Amino acid sequence: MRRDVIRVEEKTDAIMSDQSAMKKSIAHLDSLLNSESEASIELRAEIRSTIGDLTDQLREMQSSMNDMQDRIAQMSQGQSGRMTVVVPPHPADTSKKDTSVATLPPGLDCQTLYDDSFVNIRRGQYDAAIKGFNDYLKYCGNQDLAADAHYWLGESNYSLEKYKDAIAEFDTVVKNYPTSKKQSSAMYKTARCYEELGQKKDAKATYNKIVNEFPNTLEASQAKEKLKELK
Repeated sequence: MRRDVIRVEEKTDAIMSDQSAMKKSIAHLDSLLNSESEASIELRAEIRSTIGDLTDQLREMQSSMNDMQDRIAQMSQGQSGRMTVVVPPHPADTSKKDTSVATLPPGLDCQTLYDDSFVNIRRGQYDAAIKGFNDYLKYCGNQDLAADAHYWLGESNYSLEKYKDAIAEFDTVVKNYPTSKKQSSAMYKTARCYEELGQKKDAKATYNKIVNEFPNTLEASQAKEKLKELK
């Protein structure tokens, strides 16, 4: 009997040891599953963020391309050399304009001011771009590219993380140039600025406005995705 008791005790110890090992294995598996789940969530979030950034870059590239096409169209209309007079009317900017502009200094012309500032944005030289576009608005604010200049000022300030300054420029486009082609882009970047500033309510309101007022645009598609993220 003593021998049998010892055997039972040994078997019991072995079973308990196996149970302990199984518990450890299960805990390890749970930990791995949780880690995989967290990693998966983080990966999806990172992918969404990357897609959003790429879409923003695409939208900005499209805006830049449209801007360049406008420049080419103007030059192809028989204009050669540097422009020192008012350029032909631009359909995007036929609304309210600032007529209180300063006299253009000798050696400067509006076309060069705008083009040089635009090139500085492409180079990532945002401070120089801001100075250039401000000069353009100072001396050429009554011309057809005033709305575009305000938009690019907004983009430059956004790139420098000066979100409040960026909002002011984008709002100028939206409020003062209602027929501008950059309305939806300016509104979308305003919403992005609100997000960066932590003003979620204002961001959602602006995204909803884009969806309602510009339903067939790239910005509307992006706004819908942003609204899903902000729920």
